[in-house]
Amino acid sequence: MAIIEPVVHVDLERIEALELLGMVLAHLNHAEAEGDLSPRVATLMAIRDEIVTGLRETP
Repeated sequence: MAIIEPVVHVDLERIEALELLGMVLAHLNHAEAEGDLSPRVATLMAIRDEIVTGLRETP
């Protein structure tokens, strides 16, 4: 597993996590439409994966 520095831990309510996931997905969709391959895309994908993992772990 790769670790992106700095590591930040944030506690979110489920609705906040879903809202954040929606924003991240919108940015990724826009980047895909524009053919954007900048480093921010990899960061957004890592954020997306962490949010999804966190949502799967919550009851």
